[in-house]
Amino acid sequence: MPAPLNMKKIALLEAILFTTTEPLTIEELQKLTRSRKDELDRLLTEMQRRYEDEAHGIKLSDIGGYKLIVKSEYMANVSNLTPHADMSRGLLRVLSIIAYHEPIKQSDIVKVIGNRTYDYVHELEERALIKVEKKSRTRILTTTPRFEEYFETKREELKKNLEEIKEEEKLEQDDEKKIEQIEKEEAEDASGQK
Repeated sequence: MPAPLNMKKIALLEAILFTTTEPLTIEELQKLTRSRKDELDRLLTEMQRRYEDEAHGIKLSDIGGYKLIVKSEYMANVSNLTPHADMSRGLLRVLSIIAYHEPIKQSDIVKVIGNRTYDYVHELEERALIKVEKKSRTRILTTTPRFEEYFETKREELKKNLEEIKEEEKLEQDDEKKIEQIEKEEAEDASGQK
């Protein structure tokens, strides 16, 4: 039978995860809490269980490491208090293009968005949401683990969701075309019968 959980270590772990600005690895948490891996796993499991309760507005995130974050249903209420709440539509558009097509050349985005891309890329790099590597006369852009943490999703899941949305939109467009064709044929039949 495992030893009872050390409540002071849970409190310390909670304070660490609440205070950190970047997600922390298991190894970092072991050093900070002076815990063995098996003990830390139990502490994290207990913390996860506690924060799943609807009485809490935060949860334990394990994307890119461990950190306490606001639950998505409360994000709109507190987003103006965070440093990333001011992401413009243009900034989000460039970031979504990078996330979907990564790795992507900056020059390819400039062709779509225009010269404003350079400002967007600079800001996204400052926010540590993308990584920029110089290659020949252009720059190659990819998302970072910070991107996954910020949006609470893994890149693969995001790409899968985007593919599903594109497929649904294509099906809807196909259905609309079929309906238009049927209506056109019905109108032609109606005018031919008169």
